[in-house]
Amino acid sequence: MEKEFTDIVLPDFEYGGNPKELTGCVSFLLGAGFSVNYGYPTANQLNNQIRNFELENYSIDGEGNLFQLEDPEQEDPFWYSADSKRKFFLRELISLFLNQNEEFNYEEFYDFLVNPELLGNIDFKNKAQAFRDEYGLTSEEHLLEYNDRTLVSKTITMVNQLIKILLVDREGNNFYKPIHQMKPLPEEYFGFLQLIEKMGEDSIVHIHSLNHDMLFEKFYHTDWIKGNLSDGFEELGSKFYGRIEDNVMIRLAYFNHKYDTIFRLYKLHGSIDQYPFHHQNGDPREFIKIKPRLNISNLYKETYSDDKGYFYENDFTNYYPDFLSGTSSKILRYDDYGYYKEVFNHFKENLKSSTQLVIIGYGCKDSKINDFILENFDYNKYPTVIVDPYPSEDVKSFANKLDAQLIEQTPKEPLINIFN
Repeated sequence: MEKEFTDIVLPDFEYGGNPKELTGCVSFLLGAGFSVNYGYPTANQLNNQIRNFELENYSIDGEGNLFQLEDPEQEDPFWYSADSKRKFFLRELISLFLNQNEEFNYEEFYDFLVNPELLGNIDFKNKAQAFRDEYGLTSEEHLLEYNDRTLVSKTITMVNQLIKILLVDREGNNFYKPIHQMKPLPEEYFGFLQLIEKMGEDSIVHIHSLNHDMLFEKFYHTDWIKGNLSDGFEELGSKFYGRIEDNVMIRLAYFNHKYDTIFRLYKLHGSIDQYPFHHQNGDPREFIKIKPRLNISNLYKETYSDDKGYFYENDFTNYYPDFLSGTSSKILRYDDYGYYKEVFNHFKENLKSSTQLVIIGYGCKDSKINDFILENFDYNKYPTVIVDPYPSEDVKSFANKLDAQLIEQTPKEPLINIFN
């Protein structure tokens, strides 16, 4: 069981003095606007990229993985595969969605896909049949793999894979090499990092992120945090492995919801590097972190049984990371056993014990997240600050409910005196 924050004593890394007691607790909530400073797409940009999905730039390999071709002029290497045609059906479903909606919103599109009523829609049925007819997928064998329900399921998989591909910074990166950055780098987040460093002198700093990207993990290798960051995953003692190039097996971190450092990161909506491990015997899913260059079809757990002894159990079903999408469908998963229920329990408990709340880049449109804050953070007693350079009416309205200070700037500009 995790210790109460008042019981934890950690060294003062900044000044190298004697260890001191951390007597406080503060909470942050980061939304998509937080990552914009590093060149990640805004919600509107992501909407346009998915809506205008350029089919010729992508392919689907024999294991069901969507990937981007290095050269748009390159011929699809899996053109002969029936599975590679699924990208054309995504375009048809986007068209069907736009017949019913004036604008394309990828989270609303996700809700559209997971809605059971879609399968009974006559326009959908006509498009699904036309797709099968066009690509010769009408045999009895093909209908097992390309019936209406399976087409929708595989489209949902493809949307998640596409989001992962598109969530890159201005340099096209989504994973980062462990390169140390000295102060004041990264300059795009100078104000934010200066603030959490100051808060970390006497308080535990809980960072709750709604983002799927790996930007905050990049800060691990900076003078500001100095590796003093935990995210609930641990590699030591893990029984999970994956294969990378040359068939090399490497150990993978697994989720044990252990948070024991000054800075603590909670990815409330999941992350592009988090995958569920599905057990063949039907045991509950466990969550692991993948690494770059890892073949996600080769994920294993070291297991023991009386008849087999030690062996590697393989999960064949991993084709995309488990992160939450959809304006309403993601809320239905906040109580999912194994990961989301645990991190949301932490979120609620952290809010209850925090004496300061800072919200950055969050559009305040998730009704359940708003409720968690209103029900668990004592905003009548403790201060709230919302940082947003271009606050929407939703942001302004939520700020009024919390009696929050609204600061119209980016995380680059100084924030260190916001609570003075």
